[in-house]
Amino acid sequence: MPRGSHAHLQKPSRVAVIGTGLVGSTYAYTLLVEGTADEIVLIDINREKALGDAMDLNHAVPFAKPTEIWAGTMNDVKEADVIVVAAGAAQKPGETRMDLLERNADIVGHIAEEAGRLAPGAVLLVVTNPVDVMSYVAWVHSGFPPERVLGSGTILDTARLRYVLGEDLGIDPRSIHATVLGEHGDTELVAWSRAQIAGTNLLEWPELTKERREDIFAEVRDAAYHIINLKGATYYAIALALARLTETILKDLRTVYSVSAYLRGEYGIHGIYLGIPCVVGREGVVKTIELPLSKEELEALLISERAVRRAIESLGLREPASRQMGLLATAGHEITEELFDTPDFAPGSLKVRGLRNTRRPTPISEIIRRRSRTKALQR
Repeated sequence: MPRGSHAHLQKPSRVAVIGTGLVGSTYAYTLLVEGTADEIVLIDINREKALGDAMDLNHAVPFAKPTEIWAGTMNDVKEADVIVVAAGAAQKPGETRMDLLERNADIVGHIAEEAGRLAPGAVLLVVTNPVDVMSYVAWVHSGFPPERVLGSGTILDTARLRYVLGEDLGIDPRSIHATVLGEHGDTELVAWSRAQIAGTNLLEWPELTKERREDIFAEVRDAAYHIINLKGATYYAIALALARLTETILKDLRTVYSVSAYLRGEYGIHGIYLGIPCVVGREGVVKTIELPLSKEELEALLISERAVRRAIESLGLREPASRQMGLLATAGHEITEELFDTPDFAPGSLKVRGLRNTRRPTPISEIIRRRSRTKALQR
């Protein structure tokens, strides 16, 4: 347990790492090296593994910023500022992330329920795959407002894209502004129409022919499969990505990252989690950013939406209508008694009847237009 050395100061920052597999333990190590948090608690169903990791990390403290690290239980999340869910079955060679669906939904759901009960003020950061679906599962079971539940989403895919482009063009990847959207998985897409270097669109770069862009996308999309086949798992890059997200939450840096966030009409999509650019801060997702996508990119994003939505529906999850009403009211909608036909409904099956937006003059026509476009594509 922590020794209470911070008692005379302001509350120390605490990160709870639930799941000390390769991702969770590497993430904890990264937090220590970066000096991100004052306290790190490791929680795992395999108590001995968590104890061993805590001992090993504590032996590194003399080389790092003073940090309290211990193997704890779910009761230790009570004082946590950020709870990272890294528990669950790992992706094996030949498996897709969606193959992990049922195995991990029960695990994440149970963790989220406990987190919601014990740490109602924390931010829940999900990395368990399939991360977009697991973020939704965590949101439903935690009872948290959706902005305080986010997933790692396409943050790593975006980093991979920028790295590959940097190697290809001979440019520092930090100077490349390109984004991967959608599912963290096989249906993800690159927003090429918005990709830039120093204000110039990458579609205008002669080196990046259509064929080359397709090759780059395939390399980015399939990177995890190659790494898993070579060494069994991916954990270094995602651990650093999680550490960056944790830092921007704890310090309220308001940094833009592509994370799995709850959509309330962005891109014409309602009621699921997908990877999109977001401003991340102390309350989780501070703001979602809606990129002006090309027609082809929007169609690809809607394909990604359907893949995630089908996975959510296959789990039989239902969100109480009363909670959805609260979300709509928060977003500026006035709710009437005619809104819902049934007390519960599947994600995204919102009826526009009885809904009026109190902030914008003509929202219903926009909602109907977007949903009609989605249905037309589904046919």
